[in-house]
Amino acid sequence: MEQNFQTLGLSDALVAGLVKQDITVPTDIQTKMIPAIMTGKDVVGRSETGSGKTLAYLLPIFQKIDPNVRGTQAIILTPTHELAAQVHRQAELLAKNAGVNVGCALIIGTARLQRQVERLREKPPIVVGSTGRILDLIKRKKIQAHLVKTIVLDEGDRLLEDGNFAAVQAVIKTTLRDRQLVLLSASVGGETQQRAKEIMKEDALFVEGASQVGQVPDTISHYFILTAPREKFLMLRKVLAGEKPKKAMVFLNNPENIEVTVDKLNYHGIKAAGIYGQVGKLDRKTALDDFREGRVQVLVASDIGARGLDIPDVTHVINLDIPEDPTHYLHRAGRCGRQGQTGCAISIVTPYERRWIHKYEKVWGLRFAQKDMVYGKLTDSTKTKKDLEPRKSQPKEKSQPKGQAKSGKKFVTKKKK
Repeated sequence: MEQNFQTLGLSDALVAGLVKQDITVPTDIQTKMIPAIMTGKDVVGRSETGSGKTLAYLLPIFQKIDPNVRGTQAIILTPTHELAAQVHRQAELLAKNAGVNVGCALIIGTARLQRQVERLREKPPIVVGSTGRILDLIKRKKIQAHLVKTIVLDEGDRLLEDGNFAAVQAVIKTTLRDRQLVLLSASVGGETQQRAKEIMKEDALFVEGASQVGQVPDTISHYFILTAPREKFLMLRKVLAGEKPKKAMVFLNNPENIEVTVDKLNYHGIKAAGIYGQVGKLDRKTALDDFREGRVQVLVASDIGARGLDIPDVTHVINLDIPEDPTHYLHRAGRCGRQGQTGCAISIVTPYERRWIHKYEKVWGLRFAQKDMVYGKLTDSTKTKKDLEPRKSQPKEKSQPKGQAKSGKKFVTKKKK
């Protein structure tokens, strides 16, 4: 039987709220996560970005909120401020559309502490934010941790890394033993599994979304353009000028090249912004806000810098540098063509890099079409490595001495009579 949100045990109000967002059919991870979380047991969920994982845990949290309890009943921890902001926006939108009185407070380190304290006095049932600031407010007794029934670790693999794990453990220890712990991640490797075992109960449930087997939406077209290394940026400009994308994400492997690429795009009249791991939080937020609201057409990013982003209306993904890891290609391409929309993933490659295209086709079963930009249009191409080699210039003929024919004979001039 095909699953729908009613059969998953959600209230009519929540289902109606989803309809207002044009969400009527649950994704694979939602059909598995929602009933798992409703059991009250600890849950480990593995699912790609863009698969609907945020609603997969927000919906059961909303369903389980006790209106008679004044205080924080759920804490959602995220590794980045922008991911926290995304979750906060989705929670507020869901509450508004469903017509339910479920408040959500955004608690992150860059915001004013006093304003956050004032927000917590309103006793919001849900708190989402960064681990450090939330832990600080728990210690200040501004968040009543003993009332918390559920803790969510969104992008849990990053939260369980060395730099974050101790703070995550500290937050968990402030809550009661019978609270529920939910961990979600795009990948759950050996170290993540080991640390998850340290903080979760033995009967924890494991849920895996279908997208992890390499599935990508069939609404995404995969292309590659063969070009010489020195011509890559010029080809990028041609693609952007010809395709005129509503929103395009351009990926580079080396974060150090992002700022230069952004500057060059802006110099040529293409509105661009960049994000990468080392960029400042305020600059990062400005870049993302400009991209979401359409003030910027192109967002240049690294894999780490783009991790956790959920921007639904990206039409094009362009790999200026191609990733050697097939999984990274899947993550990049999956940022367009979401929610049933069409998307276009274009990789600008050198003859040497073309081998990775073949690897993606083999690993993920994808079909790539070779293209080229001709008169401003993306057209089929059969260009090869030989076509990219510079043409050898023809040797110039040596100039002949005056009065000597090309054959070597002297000109005979008639004397005037």
